[in-house]
Amino acid sequence: MKTFSRYLEEQDMVAKTVDTVIAEADAKADLTMEEIKSRLTAAGYNKFKDRSSRQVFVLVDNVNRVELLQKIEKIFSPERAKYDPEKGSSSVGMVVVGRFTIGASPASKQGKKSAGLDNEDTLIDNINSFVKNGPMNIKFIAARKTFQVDDVIKAIEMGRDTSGRKKSDVNLQTKSGKIIPISLKKDGAEMWESADSYYAKRAKDTIDKLIIDKKVTLSGGNIKKITPNIAIKATKREAKDVVFGSDLLGKGAVLYRTWKASDFKVTENGNLEITTSKIYTNEREVESGDHSVYFLIRNDSSRKGSKIYPGIRVLAVGKTRINKNVLVVKK
Repeated sequence: MKTFSRYLEEQDMVAKTVDTVIAEADAKADLTMEEIKSRLTAAGYNKFKDRSSRQVFVLVDNVNRVELLQKIEKIFSPERAKYDPEKGSSSVGMVVVGRFTIGASPASKQGKKSAGLDNEDTLIDNINSFVKNGPMNIKFIAARKTFQVDDVIKAIEMGRDTSGRKKSDVNLQTKSGKIIPISLKKDGAEMWESADSYYAKRAKDTIDKLIIDKKVTLSGGNIKKITPNIAIKATKREAKDVVFGSDLLGKGAVLYRTWKASDFKVTENGNLEITTSKIYTNEREVESGDHSVYFLIRNDSSRKGSKIYPGIRVLAVGKTRINKNVLVVKK
């Protein structure tokens, strides 16, 4: 039978637990964005980008952002901060501190520079974090398809070097000095490239023929408009140029994935496995998949200097982008 003194002890414990919860809640409630920035500045991070009154991004360069967020979690451990790799729209996640969230973004890639590069950063940051203590075998896994690169020592950003139809966004450097080029596409991406230069003449010839055949109309003054949009299936050579460029085929791969921290795992034998949505290493795989290449000729009023007609552009896209309202024509 429970004694009265034991009952009082249990009630006291409950009261202390409630007091602790209340105290923690009060601490979180008292925390302000100014205090968050002040503590981050004291830790050496003093560049910020506010997304809202309760969300801030720390701007850094040449830093593994996953490791940074883990450090930020420790900075705010008194407030029971939690790093959540799935939180928010950032591919590396965010730190949750009460009603506030803290992210991390590259300082050099803000504004126009940031478009499309966050996914590359996630892959590069994570790989370089894992291989910093020595070479690792890396296996990209997409269902039954895999792509493996052994003895990787570094991941290098290549997204700005597109000369000679290069397609690599990231190069993996191996211990022996070998370079493996990788092209990256986010999940749901339907465009392979802007093909205004590559396909302009063919696009104009197609429009002109279809006008004569009365299958499309071209209207407008200084800015033209076609009705309907037009799609043309790419040849094998064109698909190779658009997807693999001059550097990927036979050497590297095209990888589809919007990466997050949880996609990177080290196996018991010390290899790095990276979850991937799609892997393409040859033309046959592309042709038989959802991303087989079409040239989509469509309206775009911003293309005033188009080599086709002012206001008309052409994109190389996957077949998922071709809907029932698009006129598909044969060569």
